[in-house]
Amino acid sequence: MADPTDEPKSSTGSETRQHIGVALSGGGHRASLFGLGALLYLIDSGKGPELATVSSISGGSLTNGFVGMTIDLASVKPTDFWREVRPFARQVGAGGTVWAAPLTWAYLATGVALLGAAVLVTIILGAAWAWLVWLVALLALGWVAQQRSWVAARSFDRALFHGRRLDTMHARVAHVICAADLQTAEHVYFSARFVNAWRVGWGVPGDLRLARAVQASAALPGAFNSVTLPVRRHRFPGAPELRSFRLTDGGVYDNMGTEWPIRLARRLREGSPPSPPPANADELIVVNASAGQGVVNRTSLRTPLVGEITLLLAVKDVLYDQTTAVRRRLLDLRFRAARGGLSVPEGPLNGALVQIDRSPYDLPDAFARGNDEFALRARAALEVLGPNQREAWEEEAKANQGVKTRLSKIPRARAISLIRHAYVLAMVNSHVLLGYELLAVPDDSRLQELLL
Repeated sequence: MADPTDEPKSSTGSETRQHIGVALSGGGHRASLFGLGALLYLIDSGKGPELATVSSISGGSLTNGFVGMTIDLASVKPTDFWREVRPFARQVGAGGTVWAAPLTWAYLATGVALLGAAVLVTIILGAAWAWLVWLVALLALGWVAQQRSWVAARSFDRALFHGRRLDTMHARVAHVICAADLQTAEHVYFSARFVNAWRVGWGVPGDLRLARAVQASAALPGAFNSVTLPVRRHRFPGAPELRSFRLTDGGVYDNMGTEWPIRLARRLREGSPPSPPPANADELIVVNASAGQGVVNRTSLRTPLVGEITLLLAVKDVLYDQTTAVRRRLLDLRFRAARGGLSVPEGPLNGALVQIDRSPYDLPDAFARGNDEFALRARAALEVLGPNQREAWEEEAKANQGVKTRLSKIPRARAISLIRHAYVLAMVNSHVLLGYELLAVPDDSRLQELLL
């Protein structure tokens, strides 16, 4: 077991090769803090210089966008990384983003004012004019409702990004923000040096604001409307069919953000990427802050009118859950193939899954028997965790997966728990499966400093 030092390093001790991909899932502020915990471990363990890309969805994109804007992961010292992410952890955990902005409350007040004005005017003009008054009011409310993604983007900008453009992010590690285009049923990828989508190829960021890209990645259907972004600013080659993207939450297509790193080699062959091209990843750390939904009692489905809306929301939840579950199974097969004894069509891939509904004991328990390298590392991980914390970690995992997908503040104790859980889970799982460094579990005082 080792302690993190102040110096960035490569665990190989030789020339550093950028070959590790990190994928941060969606899940509101729960995912933002959980993803941050995993990144804290990776930097503490000296993996910063080996990172090739960090791809993200929704709440994970808040973390990815802020880190990409603020920090060069390839060279940052661990102590500096902890200090630089404090404003983010404090804002997301203790302040919130969308619900911390005065603009959001003013926006809601506008809707209430329109309804109040409609009632008042109806009283003054009488029942004969009521239909016209309410028609105008509903049209106005519809227009206001269409602005909610714009309001969210401005709120993100005020809380975290402060007007920065996408092309101002650090680029040695590719920070890739993923959103889903509703017209092509594909992902669109936004980064400091490029914008990429399969149908239109490789373009440039143009003048796009970072907050707008992040908000498009986080435009959860229902809560936010789609985000319209003109295609022309990105100067895609040729004459693309699309005049604009119609973007929604990246999780509609892939809620773990894994599609970018596992398909990058093909994209590089099929198009004209920027020079130098983004680095491929042959190891993948998947940080998934969304657990399977389990059994959900949906009694409202039988309620007249309301049931029609809750039915659509339930279908959305099932689709999110199943697409993620299928991707996890396929990744697990490829990870097993990399450890030997299994053949898969797409080939082996080294990697580890950091899954929010799992205790840090789960994976080392599965590998601890035997005398191969995985068993030896599993027993070392169990020794660091200690024999008396199993029940506590199981309770912590259960509580963390139950945090609602929201963009408001999270109680301090729960925010600390999310960060610690991801840090320890990333450490243990990547140590057992990939041989990453085994560190001390960060103490509460160090974690509490992040939110002060």
